[in-house]
Amino acid sequence: MSVRVYVEGGGNNKDTLKRCQEGFARYCRNAAPNHPQPRIVACGGRQQAFNRFRTAVLNAQANESCVLLVDAESAVSNAGPVNHLQARDGWSFPDLGVHQVFLMVQAMEAWLLADHGALAAFYGQGFLVKSLPGNPDVESIPKDDLEPRLRHASAPTKTKREYHKTRHGFAILAMIDPVKVATASPHAKLFNDFLRSL
Repeated sequence: MSVRVYVEGGGNNKDTLKRCQEGFARYCRNAAPNHPQPRIVACGGRQQAFNRFRTAVLNAQANESCVLLVDAESAVSNAGPVNHLQARDGWSFPDLGVHQVFLMVQAMEAWLLADHGALAAFYGQGFLVKSLPGNPDVESIPKDDLEPRLRHASAPTKTKREYHKTRHGFAILAMIDPVKVATASPHAKLFNDFLRSL
């Protein structure tokens, strides 16, 4: 089975799209090192990711599986990813069959906050690790609080300075421990379990 993961991120710049693709590919390898790896397709914005995923599902061959991975942008009820995205974004999904949808809750930065050690290693001297939220459930941190917390903790650092999504986010994503992320994020655990099922 050929698997393609359509991910939100990378903007419209070729370089940042490449960084996004590489960051998610490394995360997947770290999450399931002894399993076949999916092909990561960095799509830029959320709507672009959904559009490309939807087109891929409608045109998929029998041996192809398509996966959508986007930010939830808000808290997620027990209704599941598809219902959340239908209600929040008004997205109309085709019949999914073998195709799947996963959420980064409430945004990718929640996954980064799940591994304080990786953040401290990435930023080095001056990083305010004690200022990071101690809540073991990163999905409960409101989306609007995620980037400000990372910027605050990283601002005093000597070399990298304040957190920046495209300059830093994907490099940190490649470093974080997927086990720690899964422990702090039930939705990340679902994605990790999927990767280990390939």
